[in-house]
Amino acid sequence: MRKQLAVEHVRIGMHIVELDIDWIKSPFWRRRFTVKTEKEMKLLQEYCKTVCIDLKECTPASLAHLRRKKAEQSAQKASIPTEQQPLQSMEPAEEIPLEERKGLLAVPELLSRKELQKIESHIAVCVNEIKDVFTRISNGDTVSCENLTNAVKRLTDDALNDAGSLLLISRLKEKELTLAEKSVNVCILTIAFAQYLQLDKRKTRILGLGALLHDVGMLKVPEYLLNHEGPLNDAQRKAIEYHVTEGLSFVGLHDELSGIRELRDIIGNHHERYDGSGYPKGLKGDRIPYMAQILGITSTYEAMTRERFYSGASSPTQALSKMYSWRATLFDSQLVQKFIKALGVYPPGCMVELQDSQVAVVTGINPENRTRPVIRILKGPMSSESSYADELNLMSPELAHMKISRTLEGTDLEQLNIA
Repeated sequence: MRKQLAVEHVRIGMHIVELDIDWIKSPFWRRRFTVKTEKEMKLLQEYCKTVCIDLKECTPASLAHLRRKKAEQSAQKASIPTEQQPLQSMEPAEEIPLEERKGLLAVPELLSRKELQKIESHIAVCVNEIKDVFTRISNGDTVSCENLTNAVKRLTDDALNDAGSLLLISRLKEKELTLAEKSVNVCILTIAFAQYLQLDKRKTRILGLGALLHDVGMLKVPEYLLNHEGPLNDAQRKAIEYHVTEGLSFVGLHDELSGIRELRDIIGNHHERYDGSGYPKGLKGDRIPYMAQILGITSTYEAMTRERFYSGASSPTQALSKMYSWRATLFDSQLVQKFIKALGVYPPGCMVELQDSQVAVVTGINPENRTRPVIRILKGPMSSESSYADELNLMSPELAHMKISRTLEGTDLEQLNIA
């Protein structure tokens, strides 16, 4: 697939197939070549105004800025759902072709600290908005659904632009999260997975809204049950499981939400399991709504990788291994395998040790080789002001010598003074 573009948009890794000048005037001895150095980029800018590239032969990272531009244009055109224009009344958004998507389908462009801070600020705004909504619900006050839909829209647009960075930032949080922070993390993970599954924007936003509200019924569960250590008796377990019914009641009290059938399906069935062992109805197999199955997987993974007061966290690779063992029992087999593919062998936010004993955090995945992710070498103890070396794409030929020896678990991080 060919694409013509202005020479200022050329990046290292692009495969050039045609120039706007005669071959005899070209400083390059080949008609077709892959840009590998800054010097070649400067020569192109000196001699040409436009070039033609082969999209299939370009590296994903070299096309990232073009996808970002496309995503920004799409975001500007997209309408924002409000109380007067609820999600169910929205026209389906124009589908973005697979090759133009970003999300988890390609390595994100290597972002600057300033760009990462912008994404982090968007997450913080969403968390504060959801905290306010949950506080109002707890106090019995009325809730504006506009804040919820606006939060989902921002996260959807950010995930389309760079889901890998969203997942990375959402992983680097405190061990104990509020319900609002947990819900935003599940929302980010769910939106990223929805984009990998190529769901359209309307369904993605409804899934994101369902993820934000999936545990809203927990606000009605007594505090002593939420903090209970050890096994629950039947009465206690049923009291906690009743949060699903409370969540559906919340949706039913708001006209902007109650008309969205998929939202009711998501919230009401995300604890159902493929073998019928879930609740509240004990649904089996394909009787569980598809979008509820998606949220069941993402919310389970988020809970497993988040440290709680009564249990430690699994590493991302440990959690994915467990979920793989549950395929065709707790979850649909194909959907689990797609989720593992979406996150990669080393998901964003995963800490790894290299063969030279350096420690790094995974910041992006390479779909063409998921064992060779994008990483940042950690230069000092983990903190909010962590110092990282430049981002390194292990798919680069010059980095072929760098090997990941293992993922780091919680105890490893404590010993290395990284936890």
